[in-house]
Amino acid sequence: MTDFSANSGLPRGLGTWLGMGNRAYKLMVAIGSLITTIVLTLGKLIIGLLSGSLALVADAMQGLIDIVVTGVTVVVVSLSDRGSDPAWTCGREKLEAFAALAEAVLLGIIAVFIWHLAGLKLVHGTPPMQIEAWYLAAAAFAAAADFIRHQIVKRAARATGSMALEANAAHFLTDSLGTVLVTLGLIGAWYGLPVADTLAAFGVAGLLSYTSFTVGRRALGMLLDRIDPTVSLAVLDSLNSIPEVRDVKTLRIRRLPEHHVVDLVAEVEVDSLRDLTRLDAEIDHKVSALLGQVEICAALRPLSFVEGTARQA
Repeated sequence: MTDFSANSGLPRGLGTWLGMGNRAYKLMVAIGSLITTIVLTLGKLIIGLLSGSLALVADAMQGLIDIVVTGVTVVVVSLSDRGSDPAWTCGREKLEAFAALAEAVLLGIIAVFIWHLAGLKLVHGTPPMQIEAWYLAAAAFAAAADFIRHQIVKRAARATGSMALEANAAHFLTDSLGTVLVTLGLIGAWYGLPVADTLAAFGVAGLLSYTSFTVGRRALGMLLDRIDPTVSLAVLDSLNSIPEVRDVKTLRIRRLPEHHVVDLVAEVEVDSLRDLTRLDAEIDHKVSALLGQVEICAALRPLSFVEGTARQA
């Protein structure tokens, strides 16, 4: 069983108290998030329809997408930690990046739809709305619940390195901020300014657009094996600073949800097998210091062997 305190980033004792591993913890958080999403979405939709609030209906519409996305997250989280096998030799961790990208696309589509509806309502005017005090209280409660859910899922994402949960956490923060805007719009409509609800809908659309862009860019970068060039250059400089390393022929760095994978081919100058083993450990230490948890596949070619081969050819 996974030792949470040592390996997962969870607070000491929490893993033992829960009695579960990394995968089970992620799955528990994802299922809890799904149940919360269903309850909050139905509440927002009911209040939105009763009050005639476009902003609240728009918020509930993205909640319907939340239900689908969170359900997919539950499935993906249950699959991503199964490890490698003959069909998945590199493991299934990128499934989480795919789920995050799908979530970003859906959020973008909903954002465009809300932009369109809010624009039409702004042009053609916003009709009077029937607002009751409990609508405001319910919207404020939903905003608080979304923020608490964001904190719980964000904590789990950081502890387990789950990109799917990280995307969910960013989405739920957007939900919370969007519901705050909706509440402000309802207050404006309550005081005789129905256009405030339309402006709140624009705010929700803006938040969705931003979240869609940031989550999608990060997920796409992982799927395409893109990495921050400053990171790869820092790793290269660190390797070149080792006196025995004469030339780094190949350096490939891939970022996975929980760690990095580094493929390295380098020509080195060593006198013995013991020196080669020590050099391999030093490379592992330097790369880990820069990237954190890392899986290194290093092919170190002693120069004497390379030069001897060249002379024989």
